[in-house]
Amino acid sequence: MKKRLLFVVNPSSGTLKIKDSLLEICQIFCDGGYDLTLNVTKYISDAITEALNQDKKYDLIICCGGDGTFNSMVSSLVTLPEHPSIGYIPSGSTNDFARSIGLTGSSIDIARQIMAGFPKNLDIGGFNDLFFSYVASFGAFTEASYNTPQSLKNRLGHLAYILEGVKDLSTIEPCRMKIVHDDITLEDNYIWGAVCNSTSIGGMIRLDKELVDFNDGLFEVMLIKSPKTLLDLTKIVVSINTQVYDPEVIHFFQADELFIYPETEIPWTLDGEYAPGSKEIHIKNYHNAIQILI
Repeated sequence: MKKRLLFVVNPSSGTLKIKDSLLEICQIFCDGGYDLTLNVTKYISDAITEALNQDKKYDLIICCGGDGTFNSMVSSLVTLPEHPSIGYIPSGSTNDFARSIGLTGSSIDIARQIMAGFPKNLDIGGFNDLFFSYVASFGAFTEASYNTPQSLKNRLGHLAYILEGVKDLSTIEPCRMKIVHDDITLEDNYIWGAVCNSTSIGGMIRLDKELVDFNDGLFEVMLIKSPKTLLDLTKIVVSINTQVYDPEVIHFFQADELFIYPETEIPWTLDGEYAPGSKEIHIKNYHNAIQILI
């Protein structure tokens, strides 16, 4: 009996370069021994949930879209007691997560890579009652993720996020918050922060590959303090560029669980998509929650 594959394509994501090679990619999946079901929709989570409710056992679910599309797929599967392996063909404008795990090249190249690939376990993040696959962030540059016009993202890619982020700096206000992890309490004014499982954040901040393990049960956490002087701002820039984090201006640590208490309910982004703030935020690492073919 043939294995079954559900291929969900988001037509609203990025430049959707896959449209010119969709038939060839479908043929690659069929040649890989799969009975293929194709669904082209921007409602990724609904499509996957509906497909799994039809009493059809899928051996593999692959989505094509941006980081938000991947988040939708993961969020629809991670709470299930059992779920199939997954694959990902990125077609967004930044594709931080895909680049981090080594998914590069054309859509056809990645389709072949998936068919020849091996399963790899991934940790997934819980954010109160939501989920993220690689980053939860707040503060300066965060709004650039969901405020940048899609047309600008398509033309300029990472530069579009940076341009929007620079505009944030003139209006950003620091947020005072308390962060509790591993019996340690931090409290300060922060202009930006991220809890991540990726070597690239928002296309602007990169982490050393030696620091990031996608299934070690830990997140990398970076919190940038509000600069009080020009020297502080210089230290922040140098720290980010050299990846040597000065504790006077940046808190950097690893943790599997955090409790965050902001004084004001500031917005967050989860994998580049808007998420509302809260007076208490619980972030938890779900170790080896998902298996992806790469």
